[in-house]
Amino acid sequence: MRKLRPLTTAALVLVLATTAVACGDDAGTGQGGGNGTASGAPSGAVGDPGADGNGKAAVAGLAKVADMNGVAKLVSSATGCEGLSRDKEDVLANIDGEGDSNGAAAKIAATDKAFSIKDRATCSGDISNEEYHKLMLVNDMTAFQTAYKNYQRSEGDTDTRYYVGQNFAVELNARSSDREALVRAGTLGINCSPNFVPPAGFRSEPALVDGCVLTDYVH
Repeated sequence: MRKLRPLTTAALVLVLATTAVACGDDAGTGQGGGNGTASGAPSGAVGDPGADGNGKAAVAGLAKVADMNGVAKLVSSATGCEGLSRDKEDVLANIDGEGDSNGAAAKIAATDKAFSIKDRATCSGDISNEEYHKLMLVNDMTAFQTAYKNYQRSEGDTDTRYYVGQNFAVELNARSSDREALVRAGTLGINCSPNFVPPAGFRSEPALVDGCVLTDYVH
C-alpha cells in the first residue's frame, strides 16, 4: 500500500488560501447569509417583484392589498372613510369625465377597461359628506399609469391627484395632512405632467411608465 506523503508547508498554505477565497463572506454581494441586498436595502424590499413583476413597484416601498376592504382599511388609517359604497352614482371618478350619473354605467365600463380597473368603491371623508374618497383596485398598474398619463396630459393638469400602491389607486378628498398620512401608510402620488418637479427634499421615483413620477410631495 502506498503511503500518503504529508503536504509541504507551501502546499498547505496554498490550500488554505484557496479555501478562504471560495468560502469567504459574500454578504457584500447581496447573496448568502447577509441581511442586505445588493443595493443595501433590507432583504425583500427590492427583491420582491411586486404586482407588475419588474420590481419597480416594490422598490418604491408601496403597499399591496388583497381586496377593496384592504384599500378602505389603508385609507381609514390616514383619514375618515365611512360608508364604503359601490353605488354606481357614487363611484364616478374625474377620469370618467363629467361627474354626473347620466350614462354612468357606460362611462365606468369604458374607464375600467382603459385603466385596467378591477373594482371601485367610495367612502365619505371628514371634510364633507357630499364629497367622497374614490378607491380603485387595479389589475395592471402599468396599464393604469399609461392611461392616467394620457388623461392628465390631455387635461393640462399639473397637480398630484391620485395616490397609488402596488395594485390600487385612491383619489382622496381630504386635507394635506391626511394625504401625508396616506403616503406614510404606503402610497405615493403619481404625476405625469411633463413640467412637474417636486421641491428639493421630496422623493421623485420613476413610475412604471416613462414620463410619470411617484412622489411624496403633497400640496
